[in-house]
Amino acid sequence: MTDATTTTTTTDSLAAIERALELDSSRSRVWRAITDGAELARWFPQRAEWDLRPGGTGTFFWDGYGEFPIEVVSVDEPRYLAWRWGMESDEVTLVEWWLDERADGGTTLRMRESGFATARHRAGNDEGWTEELAELVALLELEAP
Repeated sequence: MTDATTTTTTTDSLAAIERALELDSSRSRVWRAITDGAELARWFPQRAEWDLRPGGTGTFFWDGYGEFPIEVVSVDEPRYLAWRWGMESDEVTLVEWWLDERADGGTTLRMRESGFATARHRAGNDEGWTEELAELVALLELEAP
C-alpha cells in the first residue's frame, strides 16, 4: 500500500514545499514516471517535452495555465533529478526529486520545491503538488501487482 506524507520545512510563507511518498513501485518504474514525457503527461502536465540532461531545456503545458519553461539542473539516474521552472524571472523555482529504493522493492520518493519569491506563488504550488502527486500515486497503484 502506498503512503503519502506531507511536510514543509518551516511555517515561513516562502518555505520550501516538501513531500514524501512511500510507493510500492520499483525505483526504475518511479524514475520513468517522473522523467519520461509520455509518462509525465499521464499525471502531471498535459504535455511534457524536455531534454533530460543537465542544461537541457523544455516545456510543460497545462490546459488553462499555458507553457512553463523547464531547465534541467541535475540528473543522477535513478536516484536524483532537479529542474528549474517558471514563467517570470521572479517565479522561477527549483524542483528536486530523490528516489530511495526500499528493502521490500518499493520506493521512497521525496520532492522539494524551493526558491519562492511570493507567498501566493508558494501557496498555489503547494496546492498543485497535493493534487498532482495524488495523481502519480493513483497511476502507480493502477499498475501494482
